[in-house]
Amino acid sequence: MATRTHSVDPRAERVRTKLRDAAFALAHERPVDQLTVGDLVARAGVSRQVFYRHFTDRDDAVSSAFAVAFAAATADLDGDPRSRILRIFELAAEHRTMYRNVVPSAVTQRVVAAFRAELLPACRDMAVRAMPVVGSIAGLEPDAVSRFLVGGFQEVLRSWMEDPDTTDLLGRVAAALDTVDALLGHPAVTT
Repeated sequence: MATRTHSVDPRAERVRTKLRDAAFALAHERPVDQLTVGDLVARAGVSRQVFYRHFTDRDDAVSSAFAVAFAAATADLDGDPRSRILRIFELAAEHRTMYRNVVPSAVTQRVVAAFRAELLPACRDMAVRAMPVVGSIAGLEPDAVSRFLVGGFQEVLRSWMEDPDTTDLLGRVAAALDTVDALLGHPAVTT
């Protein structure tokens, strides 16, 4: 059982960081389902016993690495939902090989959940901004619109991942954002 998952001890956080960094690096090198706890501890330079103090299993370490990477990608941004969404997708574009190593694995749903969790605040901001238009037409609540937007952005990522010849993920995301703005009657934003 992971006993130090939420410890604020700086030493514990350094170990968790080493393990997450190892998981992130190894996910670039080969499919996640081929990784073992042994691979993670060898790369991080810690023992199995130490690993299990911080993570329950390989998938826990890998999903934690992604969650931290998603959060770090947007940590320095304030407010603007468009910038937050584009930054999350920039991370995806930079690490396409790694995503291909994750998607068919047992940890896919956890990584997707971390991606959704990072998209949700920006999509919620967009949904709140959309309420004067959307709420009067459909009677929808901001939560429903937020989920709709998150699903749409996830579809942009999924379709990009499935097309090995496509390289312009950020262009696709910008087009999706422009479409949302046009449907809501908001002025076009240039990035």
